[in-house]
Amino acid sequence: MKHFLSFFSGLVLFVLYSSSIHAQNTTDTRLLWQPAISNDHIAFIYAEDLWVANRDGSYPQRITVSEGVESNPVFSPDGKMIAFTGQ
Repeated sequence: MKHFLSFFSGLVLFVLYSSSIHAQNTTDTRLLWQPAISNDHIAFIYAEDLWVANRDGSYPQRITVSEGVESNPVFSPDGKMIAFTGQ
């Protein structure tokens, strides 16, 4: 019984760890890069996708979802459009 409990607890930890590998952690901001700033918003790359948030960082929205890599966001002069490179 002791070996079964040890195996079971190891299995539970493995499942929890493996599920966390594939999930994106939106509270961990160490992967944010290439920020572009307009009067009202910030565009940035996170996990190879383009995101936009209010200037204070609130209400982040994922703009692209693809297997390719997005990069180099730039706001238009009026701040209404974003140009970026995508694969």
